[in-house]
Amino acid sequence: MEQRRIRSLGRIAIGFALGLSAVTALAGLGIYLALLSAIDRQVDLRLQGEMRELLQDDARVPEIVRRIARETSERESADIGFLLRDAQGHTLAGNIAPARPLPIGASTVKREAAIPGLSRGRAWVVRLSGGETLALVAESEPIDQHDLGRVHILVVGFGAVVALLLLGTFALIRAIRINIAAIGGTAEAIIDGDLRARVPVDRPSSVFGGLALTFNRMLDRIGDLMTGMHSISNDIAHDLRTPLARLHGRLAALADAPAAAPVRGELAAAVAESEEILAIFAAILRISEIEGGDRRAGFKRLDLAALAADVGEGLQLLVTESGRTFAADMPTPLWVEGDPRLLTQLVVNLIENTLTHTPPGTAVRLSVRQDGDAALLVVADTGRGIPPSERAHALRRFGRLDASRTSPGHGLGLPMAVAIARLHRGTLTLGDADPGLQVALRLPLVG
Repeated sequence: MEQRRIRSLGRIAIGFALGLSAVTALAGLGIYLALLSAIDRQVDLRLQGEMRELLQDDARVPEIVRRIARETSERESADIGFLLRDAQGHTLAGNIAPARPLPIGASTVKREAAIPGLSRGRAWVVRLSGGETLALVAESEPIDQHDLGRVHILVVGFGAVVALLLLGTFALIRAIRINIAAIGGTAEAIIDGDLRARVPVDRPSSVFGGLALTFNRMLDRIGDLMTGMHSISNDIAHDLRTPLARLHGRLAALADAPAAAPVRGELAAAVAESEEILAIFAAILRISEIEGGDRRAGFKRLDLAALAADVGEGLQLLVTESGRTFAADMPTPLWVEGDPRLLTQLVVNLIENTLTHTPPGTAVRLSVRQDGDAALLVVADTGRGIPPSERAHALRRFGRLDASRTSPGHGLGLPMAVAIARLHRGTLTLGDADPGLQVALRLPLVG
């Protein structure tokens, strides 16, 4: 999930970079076109001024010819080109001979016009009253190949902007990815039961450092609340267990006294109920101890298949004597990291659960196999099973499916198994054995 989020973030950043690059390219094109337009306007204004001087005082054709001769002798021919033609297209005066006719009015002249020394320019053409045409042409490129150089400058500048943009984008993606990975790793550790995990803070004054500090303060607050709840639960359990233990001892001693013969049966029942209450308190304290995560320090590498085989062998007689059948399937070693005592207790709980909640004649099967990168331990029976809608409830503390609570059990066996699975960074799920219930423990394999 985290990798998908990071990839999604990368796609967003790359899309942003491409979009910004496109906008920068359009801006560069706009600047280039605006620059050409400004130069053309200045050249047009100059040509219009020259045209007014040539036609000043309603000059006739001979006078215009003389003025063109004077202008061409006083100016460099490459600066402004003059061309006067009669109505039939014959040249009367001028210093240029364009290969193509120039349109009336203002227009852009390029190399196709074949005017020596001109790569790009502007033309201003008017038709005189006698049908003659007077054309003026001026260079709009002050330097040869200036247009190409201008494009080169824009491309280099744009390339530098894009390069900086891409570098900044990748740096931003890397910073976000590192910080998301740190927060994600801390969250995963919290989910696995390590409530002391915190996000590392390298630079508290940075944006991500501030976010990490806020995240850690939130975890501190949640940890304080959890610790308070655990402490209250443990204190109540401890405080009640001691007087209950004394009461249990007194009842047991009283039941053995000769004077208690008339009420021995009632006293024996009271002793049994006090033992059940003490067992509940012991289970609650055990679950709290497991969920505390301190047992993880004693983990070691172990073969889950061998452990399950030992437990199955030890309980096989108990299961068969209860009128049920038992089968086990542990083909190959599967190595996991964990506490062998807690995992043994988990498997015992699951098998004893089948004896408590299934009728005689039920088939019980214990199996361990590899499923991808995990070891999968399954305890299945052919009993009545648990409906899908009630399976989540069955995994909660005191989550008994019998609303009247007249059936055996206290609803703490499966929650203890869930706590053990979570302590081992695994999962415990309920499924359908078709028919019956299937309880699956999934633990990560180790090399």
